[in-house]
Amino acid sequence: MMRPIILYLVLVGLPVLGILGLLQVGQTLSAPISLGGKWSAQLTPPDPRELVGEDWLLRHGPTTLNITQSGPNLLLSFEDDPKSTFVGNVRDVTINADLVRQGTATSNGRVAIYFHATVDLQTEPDRFVGVLILDDGSLRTEVPLTAARQSGVHRANGGL
Repeated sequence: MMRPIILYLVLVGLPVLGILGLLQVGQTLSAPISLGGKWSAQLTPPDPRELVGEDWLLRHGPTTLNITQSGPNLLLSFEDDPKSTFVGNVRDVTINADLVRQGTATSNGRVAIYFHATVDLQTEPDRFVGVLILDDGSLRTEVPLTAARQSGVHRANGGL
């Protein structure tokens, strides 16, 4: 008579306790904000003539930024130069990414390029303000960038 009760508690009770424990732990988790899609971006370099060279992937003025997202991980590419891709992540409302392109390490004399931005979800459409950081070791140049989500793109709020 005792054996069926023990089997029932083990086979049903332990999985139920496990599920309740997972639900408790998962209460603090939230999805990252959704940034995937096309963004209209505007670059305003301090002196565009200084940025001419093989490492400068963008021109002064408007461009389209494509963002692909999987969870907190992002791939950012500009339509002007689709071979150059920034790989990074979003944490809360902050985007950090590094340029992934063959030969961009500062060790071989090329400029390393980074991207940092803050997203403003209170505006319609969504916007972010950030900088492209060009670092060749001895000189660091920050190029301001603003972007707005293009209309007609689905917006999901994620966990915020």
